[in-house]
Amino acid sequence: MAPIIRVIYNQKGGVGKTTLAVNLAACAARSGKRTLLIDSDPQGNATSYILGQEKYPDNTLADYYESCLHLNIFRQSIFEYITLNTKIPNLHLVACNRELEDLRTKLENKHKIMKLREGLKNNTYDHVYLDPPPANDFFSLACLIAANEIIIPIDCDAFSIRAASEIKNTIEEVRQDHNPSLKVLGIVVNQYQKGTKHSLGIIQELQKIGFSILEPFIPSSVKIRESHSEIKPIVIGHPDHAVSQAINSLFHSIESISQTKIPANESIENKKNQIKEKSDSLHLD
Repeated sequence: MAPIIRVIYNQKGGVGKTTLAVNLAACAARSGKRTLLIDSDPQGNATSYILGQEKYPDNTLADYYESCLHLNIFRQSIFEYITLNTKIPNLHLVACNRELEDLRTKLENKHKIMKLREGLKNNTYDHVYLDPPPANDFFSLACLIAANEIIIPIDCDAFSIRAASEIKNTIEEVRQDHNPSLKVLGIVVNQYQKGTKHSLGIIQELQKIGFSILEPFIPSSVKIRESHSEIKPIVIGHPDHAVSQAINSLFHSIESISQTKIPANESIENKKNQIKEKSDSLHLD
């Protein structure tokens, strides 16, 4: 069975993208799946969340991309740059730091946008999670090209609607130019405040654009920031917390949707009418 490669993507910052990527990867690992998390953001927040601020491994994603800039007889493999000891069973990491940013222009000039996808060939992991930067840049596009599934986290503010429209266009361009098999699983509503009319209005607007809304919604909690300081995913450090239970339920919901045989290259626009018909019956509380 082909490995699942999921990118958690939003070009808008502050939506909980890295927190979601790390915790979904931890859920996959905890469920017994051999899981790899690739931190593709030069800020290295996913790496810090797993390893701490000052503990960077010798091999990082920057080292992999650096190797891709040189002429090599043999194809480079990203699996040579993995950190095995994350203290979470079944979860491995390709770490990242600021050195990756220094390579951006060289990688763009040498047209290395496909190297992440090529580096993931001969993959023996069950799940791979990609955490790109909150931008529509080289590293994000490389992740979209490498992935076969995309999850889009949002927070409930008006800027999320504009961002979702831009993401929709980006996905269609990536499908047309590089990755026709990219499958949109849906939007994750993050930092959700139950019962507010504003939040419900934002969700309904996102449905009109044509996105599926994944459930359950992830509630807002200071416990998430505390888990960052603890250097431990909240689903591992506080498994009984409401946020952990929501993320765990979301993981199983995503797994179920992932297994449904929806044509991967079906455009978001083609789904729009179907989603609109279902929106009235969607449980939004």
